[in-house]
Amino acid sequence: MKLTYPATSSVVPSSPLSSTLCVWLCSNLGGTAHLIASFGLEEPQDVQVPLAIGLLASLISLAAVPIALPFFALAQRASAAWPRRFRAAVGVLLAFGVANYLLLRGLPVGPPENLLAVTWPYLATALLSAGWRYWHVPAAGHMPRTQPAPLLNAWRQRPGRFPYAHLAH
Repeated sequence: MKLTYPATSSVVPSSPLSSTLCVWLCSNLGGTAHLIASFGLEEPQDVQVPLAIGLLASLISLAAVPIALPFFALAQRASAAWPRRFRAAVGVLLAFGVANYLLLRGLPVGPPENLLAVTWPYLATALLSAGWRYWHVPAAGHMPRTQPAPLLNAWRQRPGRFPYAHLAH
């Protein structure tokens, strides 16, 4: 029996849905943390305002997750690192654009410049988390080369020993 182990300790590629939701969660946590820090420094008693903005942004951006999902599925099929990150970035930008469009149409926030002043941290953290998520993920169907496990393959059963001899009765 020859045992093998992966030559590198790579992470098993996850599903596109879990990758998309991971980027969505990191984006909302990072964007809300930035808003809390910026609002909290100016007015410490108004910390509830960025929390409410962050909750609203997470609910609206959750509606845009299905738009980014096909791009994350395509990103996982790419074999090189840069095409994976590029496809994921396109998905992030498209979902960000749709979420901002929904915010502009659904809420009276004024011109798009006012909205971008509040939502740019979400875009920045989404792009950073997508780049991080697809940094070392192997493409679907491309498993790393394997080699024999050195210590386990060195073990051999000694001749003359019958480990199951007691079962022969």
